[in-house]
Order: sequence, then C-alpha cells, then structure tokens
Amino acid sequence: MSSSILRPQTGAAAQPPTFQLTHAETGGLSHLDILRLVQAGFALSDVQAMVRSSSLFKAHKLLERIMGKSARTIQRLSNPQNEVRLNPQQSAVALQYAQGLELAVMVFGSQPLAENWLGRPCKHLSGIVPFEMLNTSVGFKVVVDYLERARLGVYQ
Repeated sequence: MSSSILRPQTGAAAQPPTFQLTHAETGGLSHLDILRLVQAGFALSDVQAMVRSSSLFKAHKLLERIMGKSARTIQRLSNPQNEVRLNPQQSAVALQYAQGLELAVMVFGSQPLAENWLGRPCKHLSGIVPFEMLNTSVGFKVVVDYLERARLGVYQ
C-alpha cells in the first residue's frame, strides 16, 4: 500500500481506533447507534485512519483483509471527491478489529504491549494468534472473553 494511504499517525492528533471509525468517544454511543453506523458503512477514509493508528494493522495489511481487495484497487477507490463506504459486513469486521485493539490496550496498559499480545500465538487460546480471530464474530467474542478474564485476573 502506498505511504500516502497508510501514513503513521502520531502525536496528540492520534485517536483510539474506534474513534477513527465512529468520530465518538468510547462509550459515547449506544449499541444501537453503533449498529446504525455499521449498517450505513464506514467511510473508506475513516477505516484508513483506523489502520494508520496501529503498526500491527499496517503490518498485517488490515485494510486489504477487511475489504477483500488489493492495495492497488483500494488506492484507486481512494478519491477525495468521491467518498467510498464499506458495506455493513466489512464495517462490522473493521469495528471488531478496532474494539479488540482498544480492549487489549486497556488490559495490557499500552498499545505496543497490546499489539504484541494480539500478534502472537496465545496458549490460552489453543495457540491461535488473537489478531487472526478478530475477523469473525465468534473469534471476536472469544478474544473479548479472554481479555475480560485477564482484566479481572482470572488468567495469569
């Protein structure tokens, strides 16, 4: 993907991944509000901003995974004059990755530690890489369940 599409985001302007998608603070939207946003589809530019917020997302070419398209096709779609929106399924997957990263940051205390955990096999998840589980609703639920237990001290 070209550097213009996935420039790293740094400094005070950096926002949590779900903020990049929803333009609202975590907890600022109801589940119904989030559902409406997902059904309308997130703007491609917002998903690109979300991917830029994480070195893990960039390294795993998350935008290509979510959209099921090549970097070249996505670049062609990235036209500032014509806002492209993801479909509801793609938007739901983007949201799962964003929420998964944010919960991991809450549990591990920093984004680098969270990304490290998400990107490596986890023995408590049968050796599966948590990042690889976030693309389905069932896998997302398993990762969230594990992180909630870790946050409560159930897993060491």
